Amino acid sequence: MRSSRNIVLLCIILFFFVVSMTGDQEEASQALVITNARLIDGTGAQPLVNAVIVITNGRFTAIGPQGKINIPRGAKVIDVKGKTVVPGLIDAHVHSTYAYEEIASFKASSREEIKQKQLMVFNDAISAFRQVHFLHRHLMGGITTVRDVAARRNVSIMAKKAFREGLFVGSRPIVVGQGITCTGGHGASAEESAVEADGPAGFRKAVREQLKAGADLIKVLPPYSREEIKAAVEETHAHERFITVHSGAFKKQYDFVRWAVEAGADCIEHAYAIPDDVIQMMADKKIYCVPTLTILLKLGDEYSQKPGWEWKVRKYRQSEEIFQKMKSAGIKMGVGTDAILQYMAQYPGLYFDEIENFVKNGCTPMEAIVAATKISAEICDASDRLGTIEKGKLADLLVINGDPLSDIKTLRKVHLIIQEGEVIKR
Repeated sequence: MRSSRNIVLLCIILFFFVVSMTGDQEEASQALVITNARLIDGTGAQPLVNAVIVITNGRFTAIGPQGKINIPRGAKVIDVKGKTVVPGLIDAHVHSTYAYEEIASFKASSREEIKQKQLMVFNDAISAFRQVHFLHRHLMGGITTVRDVAARRNVSIMAKKAFREGLFVGSRPIVVGQGITCTGGHGASAEESAVEADGPAGFRKAVREQLKAGADLIKVLPPYSREEIKAAVEETHAHERFITVHSGAFKKQYDFVRWAVEAGADCIEHAYAIPDDVIQMMADKKIYCVPTLTILLKLGDEYSQKPGWEWKVRKYRQSEEIFQKMKSAGIKMGVGTDAILQYMAQYPGLYFDEIENFVKNGCTPMEAIVAATKISAEICDASDRLGTIEKGKLADLLVINGDPLSDIKTLRKVHLIIQEGEVIKR
């Protein structure tokens, strides 16, 4: 009898041993390990040389110097000796349903003519195709996440769902859905990238509707009353979400920015039309900004060729001065592009232009990389899972040929892209 019990006990032990071994093998087979990396982790810390990065099930599970990190048996190992690893880059201001490539080849005499041509083929279906194409192209440049801050109807919300289902390969979309403005306000057009609302109750309802539809964040565009923006901010924060506000669109626009900052908005889009005292208020309240320098400077050059737009050219070109003032005030700024119309064809290079403009206007290369990763993740309200190479976060990283701290332009030399632990084929 005792012998039979011993045999049964031995069988149980063997069973659990085999199961545990199988589990270990499965975990190892899912592991991806980067070795010999010069690691810039996105936190602002000094680079770690000869770093080992272990990725399991799409997340970072161990990071440290060689010799102190165990490499799982059977893991796929990629040796990146001589190269730099940085977190996946984040574009914190895009409109990914807009048309661009066919417009680049369409000869037109004015932006208005281009827009008319664009609107002839502007509907939900073509917008969805454009968005997937844009997200794929952006990812191939090394931008693993985007913050879409107003798209046609619910197209960006559906793109987010499609990305989660693995229906396309592209940048991870974090989305506003549609922006919110007053009747006839900025963004209210045939493109339907903003919904119209009036009065505090109307703005509250619009916030609720966007969140119900699946928006991750809320965006408000002027004009609006002080009471309307206050209601939108309160409603968004009541739902524990992040709200951003477009800074300007009208000659007498300074009150709109001031009201948004007074109400406690989380972020201001564009280094544009922000008075000095409002900059200080933003710093005091720890409000972020996405300055979009590159596109503002390009638009300044474009409008300088048009009579009667001197006021707008002056404000576009003040963006660098405002950026420098915000940096001096200690405002956290993320990297975003906001290309529109024919400028869409300049992606993804336009994104790297923006990072380089950060450096041109006073940031160190390390500060610019942190802006493009850690701070941009905070602006996406996603710092718990994105933006830095730290244990537990989603495994997005780039392998760069060279040292971007010596020359920020080296960041364009992307050797390898990994998104959620998957090596992206280019």
